[in-house]
Amino acid sequence: MPVPRSAEKTTSPRELVRERVYAQLKEAILSGVLLPGERLDEAELRGWLGVSGTPIRQALHTLSLEGLVETAPQSHSAVIAPRPEEARDTLQTIGVLVTGATILTLPRLTTEDRTRLAALAREVTVQHRSGDVPAITKAAEAYFGSIIRACPNPVFVEVVAQTGPSLSYHVTVTHRALDADLEELAQDYAELSAALLDADDERVIDVTKRIFQLAAPPPPRPRLGAWLRTPVPSP
Repeated sequence: MPVPRSAEKTTSPRELVRERVYAQLKEAILSGVLLPGERLDEAELRGWLGVSGTPIRQALHTLSLEGLVETAPQSHSAVIAPRPEEARDTLQTIGVLVTGATILTLPRLTTEDRTRLAALAREVTVQHRSGDVPAITKAAEAYFGSIIRACPNPVFVEVVAQTGPSLSYHVTVTHRALDADLEELAQDYAELSAALLDADDERVIDVTKRIFQLAAPPPPRPRLGAWLRTPVPSP
């Protein structure tokens, strides 16, 4: 296991050692310093983090509950390797949370808020058409993160804060299994931007569901040739 360098960080005297260890390990997993499936050797972690084994085991237990680490009894721990066949289920789970936040947030948005969010949605469209997956992810997180931060329900926001990073990690690692059409997603975000500016909240919610595969896509528009080939029913 390659041991990452510890970033310079000022720790509050009140901060528990296990909280610091947990935060550092979680950041190393989410940032890709520790790779999916990578074994987490306790001796190496002790050397990296400069702590005893107890806070490391506590942190690994918490990370296992969050779906970022898997621990075999009487064996070893490893960074979880998300399963590609579960990618769509995970995406839909994120979609339920994001749609819920959107429903709660939309009625409170000012015209200025809608303009700002519309600009963030347009940026996602730009990045989808560039095909740069990390840039797409960053732009989408900026948009949906703004929606969640504006959510007026603190209990809901806390639930998202606890579950969101792990769910996002699973989708990021397995995104190729989703076989997403980037051009269609670009159009969805363009429509999302327009709906925000039009204050068409029903359409905002519908498009959000479609982005996360919670709703069936709209039927394709028939081409002119299809109309010409369609038999006309007899009177």
